[in-house]
Amino acid sequence: MRDLSTRFQILACLLFILAGLAIIPYLGIQNDEALFAAPLYQLNPKEFCFVAFHHRVPLMVMTYIGTLKTALYVPILGIFGGNVWSVRVPMLLAGALTLFIFFKLTMRSAGPTAAAIAGLLLATDSTFLLTNTVDWGPVALGHLFLVTGCYYLVRFCAQEPGSMRHLALGFFFFGFALWNKALFFWILAGLAAGSVLFIPELKRLWTTKRAVTAILAFLIGASPFIMYNVRHRNATLETSAHFDPPATAFAKVPVLEATLNGAGLMGYFTTESWDVPNPKPVTTVRGKIAWGIARVFGEHRSSGMEYALGAAFLLLPWWWRLRGAWFALIFMTVVWLLMAFTKDAGGSVHHVVLIWPFPQYFLAIALASIPWKRVAIAAGAVLAAMNLLVLDKYVLDFERNGAGGVYSDAMYGLSAAIHDSPDPAIRPRVWVTDWGMLNSLALMHRGRIEVRVGDPAFMTDTPSPQDQKEIAYILNDRDALFVGHVESREVEPGVRKRLAEAAERAGLHKEVLQTIFDSNGRPVFEIFRVVERAPAPPGKV
Repeated sequence: MRDLSTRFQILACLLFILAGLAIIPYLGIQNDEALFAAPLYQLNPKEFCFVAFHHRVPLMVMTYIGTLKTALYVPILGIFGGNVWSVRVPMLLAGALTLFIFFKLTMRSAGPTAAAIAGLLLATDSTFLLTNTVDWGPVALGHLFLVTGCYYLVRFCAQEPGSMRHLALGFFFFGFALWNKALFFWILAGLAAGSVLFIPELKRLWTTKRAVTAILAFLIGASPFIMYNVRHRNATLETSAHFDPPATAFAKVPVLEATLNGAGLMGYFTTESWDVPNPKPVTTVRGKIAWGIARVFGEHRSSGMEYALGAAFLLLPWWWRLRGAWFALIFMTVVWLLMAFTKDAGGSVHHVVLIWPFPQYFLAIALASIPWKRVAIAAGAVLAAMNLLVLDKYVLDFERNGAGGVYSDAMYGLSAAIHDSPDPAIRPRVWVTDWGMLNSLALMHRGRIEVRVGDPAFMTDTPSPQDQKEIAYILNDRDALFVGHVESREVEPGVRKRLAEAAERAGLHKEVLQTIFDSNGRPVFEIFRVVERAPAPPGKV
């Protein structure tokens, strides 16, 4: 049985990795996805650093995102460079490791049948796959540390040999996760609520020795985050802990539903069919496979996961005594309510997915609780097949319609069109005049271009005196390149027009050097300079 379980785990992880590898090249590197590398290739604000031996060491990327991922990528980018594969494959592998540990966690806490169903559901879940592979959240390391910490605490609760070590490791990984992203506060609240109500073994924590071990391990893991907030007077909570009224909070329910059923990233990662009058022909092997599957089974935007979770409540007579199911329900409820009531949170997929993998855990326990094991496994297999059909829809849309919005594969062409230099003396300056390119270009060129933020001063029709000084400074940089979106792709509408108008008022002219198209032939970016306006020909006014 153990050999069979190991083989199943390996096959599920391989399936997950192969699906991720198939998706990686379709999407350009997104600005937030590349944010982790900003401390390496751009000037990190001094408030996010501490000085050691006369060197600045970055602790945080933002008030709520730490530099753990930055540190992990230093050797990766040094060896493999800054490209889509070096950025995404490590997070894909982190997702596969999460899946592997999740299987072991479910095996220990809920049994082999639940583990097989949960592992299969998570391995085929398009939301989990896409948000881990394209880790713009970021969420991949958070999932890994959550599942790993829970795994060690389950071993502690089982009083296995070395339980104190398991306790320390569990809380250390939770601390690490908090440094990685402070939104792990939500996760800690959900874990605490579920544990207090349904995990009586954790009462053993409250002996002096165990409590000290757990607290110290957590503090060590979270120490960079704590150091930052001690030095800057709780800056994370002051900037992030603001709340929405109930009406706004519960308006976020459709995002929860779309995240559960896999449709949440359609039209965001992908371009919808109704926006593409002339889709590309399907040419790749993976595209032809996806097209063949769609011709037989149709195109599916939803896996029906939300209905499956609802139907799981009908199985209450079988699972109502299983505390793992109740723990998962309490965890999901607390975490979602916290994110829903937090201002500017809970309204996007990369927040809701932080609840993962507990929807799969709950559903697997509910299915495994029924006395007909073959029926339970068959139901799990059907749900996994529905997951795969949604994933097939993503692949087919990528293949025909291309990536959407700020994930455009035109980013590769933009990067290739800008020539960099390892010599700081001749390193080209590039003004980025719209959101969505700054971090991506800095990462892909690994600091061999000097990227500058050029859009804030052009974001208003009534620039302040400070904005006007900034505009004059930018326009006076005649040797620099400028990059922006074409008008139809602007993230900050009107920036392009205001820059051109400001140049004309200064007696200058915007000279477009190159327009960058995506793989569907749509214009996305433009590279230009600001030059002296040519004098009018003789006899002309």
